[in-house]
Amino acid sequence: MQREKVMTLKDAVSLIQDGDTLAVGGSINRRHPMALVYEIVRQGKRKLHLVGWNNASDFDLLIGAGCAEIVETAYVGLNVFGFAGNFRRAVEERKIRVVEQSETTAIDRFRAGSIGIPFIPSKTPLGSDLMTRGGETYADMTCPFTGERVALLKAFTPDVAIIHAHSADRLGNVMLDPKRMMDNEIDIMIAKSAKKAIVSVEQIVSDNYPYEHPELTVLPKVFVEAVVEVPYGAHPTSCDTRYDFDAEHLRHYAAISRDPAAFQDYLQTYIHGVRDHMEYLEKIGLKKIFSLTRPKEVR
Repeated sequence: MQREKVMTLKDAVSLIQDGDTLAVGGSINRRHPMALVYEIVRQGKRKLHLVGWNNASDFDLLIGAGCAEIVETAYVGLNVFGFAGNFRRAVEERKIRVVEQSETTAIDRFRAGSIGIPFIPSKTPLGSDLMTRGGETYADMTCPFTGERVALLKAFTPDVAIIHAHSADRLGNVMLDPKRMMDNEIDIMIAKSAKKAIVSVEQIVSDNYPYEHPELTVLPKVFVEAVVEVPYGAHPTSCDTRYDFDAEHLRHYAAISRDPAAFQDYLQTYIHGVRDHMEYLEKIGLKKIFSLTRPKEVR
C-alpha cells in the first residue's frame, strides 16, 4: 500500500531535530520555503547547520531567531534590498560559523549528494582561499588520468532538506510548472541529497495528474518524506510566474533586520503571534496577496 505523505506544517517541521544539517532551497528572493522556515522558528529549533546555494531572508531569519549554528552557502543577502542584518551581525559577533562556498562549489556538492557519491572533483576552488578556509570540506589530488591537480569537494548530505514547489500529489510526487524562472533547478538536487525531504507546495493535485504529465514530475515520491500544502508558502519571496516577491515587505524586512529590537517585534507579529500560515496571510492582507499574483502559465 502506498503511503500518503501530506502533513501539516507543524507535523512536517517536527521531523527536524536540534543539531540537524538543514538544506534550504530557493535562490535570492525566489521560491524559498518560507512557511516552513517560519514554522521552524515557531518551534524553536536550535543548533542547525544550514546549507544552501543563494540565500536571503530564509537564512537571515533563522539566524536572527537563534536557530542556526553553522552556515554554508555562496550568499546570504537581500539583493536589491540591501544586506542581511541578522547574518552580518552574527558573523561580526562570531555567533555563527560560516564556511564559504562559491555558487559552483555549492551546486557541485549538492550534485554529489544527490547521486550518492561522497565527493566530486572540481577545478573551481583551485587558486582561491576556499581551499584553505573550507576546512574538512575540501581536499586536492592529482588526477590519475591527466596528471592535473584537481580539488575534491565533499558532498552535501543534509539530514533534512526543505524546498517549495508548485504542486504535488498526496503520495509525494512533486511537480513544477512548465514555465519557470530558471532552468538550473538546483532545488531538485538539494532534495535528493538529503536523508529526508520536506516539500511545501502551492496545491495538492489528484493522484493521476503527475502520471498524465510526467515531464513536469521532477521529484518522484521515493525522495520525499512529507508534503505540505501552503498557498503562497514562499511569501515574501516569489514563486516563479505564479506570484512576485513582495518588494514592500522585503524592504521592511531589510530595515528591521538591522535592529535587534525591531526584529523581535517582527518575529512576534508574523511568526509567534499567529497560529498558522493562514493567519500569517491574513496579516499580509488579501489586497497585497492579489496584487502579487500572476496568471498561472499553461502550455
